[in-house]
Amino acid sequence: MSESFSFPLRVVQLDLARQMETVDFIREFTDFAADNGFNALGLYLEGRVRTASFPWPSEEESYSPAAVREIVAHAARRGVEVIPVVSTLGHAAMFLQYPELAGLAETRPPFTGRFGPGGPKVFCPSLPGTHDFLRRYLAEIGELFPSHYFHVGCDETWDLRRCDLCRERGSEAEIFRDHLLAVHEIVTGTMGKRAIFWDDMLFQYSEIFGQLPRDMIPACWQYQGRVDPPRGHFLHREALDLPGAYERLGFEYLVCPADSTLENAESFTAYAARHRPLGGWLTAWEKHEITMMPSFPLLGAVGRLWASGCAPGSLEPLRETVTSFFGIEDAVFFEAVRALCRSGHYRDRSSTPASFLTARGNNSDYAREGLTALLLAVLPPYLEKVRPSSRIALEEMLLSLESEQVAGELLRVYPRIFCGGGAEPVAELDILTARIESLFARRRALHGRVRAGLSLDAVDALYETYLADLRSLLSRAATHGFLRAGFCLPDQYAAATTRLAVLYEGEAAAVPVAQGVFKSMLNFDAYYSRLFAIERDRVPREVIVETWGYGEQGFTWFEAHNAHGRFVPGSVEAEAGRVSHPEWILRDDWKAVFAGEPDARISFFDEAAATAIHRFRVTLVPAGAAAHADHLPASCA
Repeated sequence: MSESFSFPLRVVQLDLARQMETVDFIREFTDFAADNGFNALGLYLEGRVRTASFPWPSEEESYSPAAVREIVAHAARRGVEVIPVVSTLGHAAMFLQYPELAGLAETRPPFTGRFGPGGPKVFCPSLPGTHDFLRRYLAEIGELFPSHYFHVGCDETWDLRRCDLCRERGSEAEIFRDHLLAVHEIVTGTMGKRAIFWDDMLFQYSEIFGQLPRDMIPACWQYQGRVDPPRGHFLHREALDLPGAYERLGFEYLVCPADSTLENAESFTAYAARHRPLGGWLTAWEKHEITMMPSFPLLGAVGRLWASGCAPGSLEPLRETVTSFFGIEDAVFFEAVRALCRSGHYRDRSSTPASFLTARGNNSDYAREGLTALLLAVLPPYLEKVRPSSRIALEEMLLSLESEQVAGELLRVYPRIFCGGGAEPVAELDILTARIESLFARRRALHGRVRAGLSLDAVDALYETYLADLRSLLSRAATHGFLRAGFCLPDQYAAATTRLAVLYEGEAAAVPVAQGVFKSMLNFDAYYSRLFAIERDRVPREVIVETWGYGEQGFTWFEAHNAHGRFVPGSVEAEAGRVSHPEWILRDDWKAVFAGEPDARISFFDEAAATAIHRFRVTLVPAGAAAHADHLPASCA
């Protein structure tokens, strides 16, 4: 097919599970969707609607059947079909949190999840009670939504086959297939609707492709910057032409980009246009910390692209959306909004101490900071020029840009405080803290305008934690030194857990320093470093490194700084498991020691491989005493 293609079914999503919206807002969002080329609204609910079989959510945290009928009726008047999304396997925490359903969890005691302890997230498909409950609840939801389609979720079911009942039944792929067949029987066999499901787990269970009913509709979601071709969401991001495979097997399917960047949606649309998808489903997730308003220009552009059939990459869909939504035609304003949509800068970045103690190897933060500063210089005057009803979207875009700017400054200030930079970074942190407090107040007020009458607990929790972390940094830095760990992780979708411990002089046992899956997700850098707190007044003699899990983790360098000076690797010894080239840790370069099973697919399907420990030990010596120090300039030793 050509690069242009008008999608028959054009769905835009509201994530109501992570953040409720008012019925008034949902009506207004439906109007926006209809005006911008969409003919369907996907309501991601999980368990957000209370019914006779699911009566436990409070009125404040759920929608009544009457509210749903009001939403559906308004959408019908605008020619918009409303498709519900109910989690029937994974992402089931909203159901399983209630005692009455907790026994249906795959990780009910004594069973634990694939990635360790945590709250229950997945239904056990081997318990008869699971499908009994789903049969009742899906029927109740189906009666509220007259759509011919019903989305049954089934994404990210990482905790499948953890309990004894499931392990006795067969493989993960067989259990996943059987659950899809059971839900298909409910939705299609009993309710007379077509079942849509997220297809990400098919990358793990590709052997079941041909065993599914051909009237099921896979929803192929891809969120990377450029989609050509689609890639797996785990297990080394394997490339797989799913649209081509679905067509050969006789499936209709949906392509599902996200509102993360315009390039994601445009490139996936271009790829899909070479095939024949049933349509597109534009996802938008987790708007509890920001509202949907800043996403409107991107959403409108994708809706117009899908409806018009113009070639992806054309500026017209976005130009028309910006003019219609903001009510002005201005070349500079258009280019600024376009830059926001292409970069994703209208969304807040992670605001945790860990993110500010991570340095990226390619220095890509400088480019982000430059674009942020430019947009903050260009956009504020337009607050008085845009349509009053759309001003709030621009206000929140500017708040996110300010948050991005503060985050960039914290990236510089945090390490300097940890490294004993004196009074100057402390004063800078005080200024940044005041700016964050101001952002908090303005963000909270904006959310109150968009979500009048709804809880603002998520925003409060975000900023209260943010500010508490900042305030605790000074006392922590005053009483600790730091360990700088250099990492290499070419596959940012790996999930190898790392445990770091330090053995101090005169001690028999090492002291734990950190444990986690340490990634640099923002820009997918292969090389990055991270600071960890260590004891200030004790001499560090060894770093003990352990990994396990899914995929291997690379390490390029360790150095410790505290009151006794700077310590670097003096020698290294591999002690257990798979550790490649441990000697490479002795130089501060970009050769990496990799620890772990390199093939994540082996670990995924072999629990013994996933839990095996891979360990090496690095002896630390004063910087001037390192064996390789003689080869370094004096300023580096």
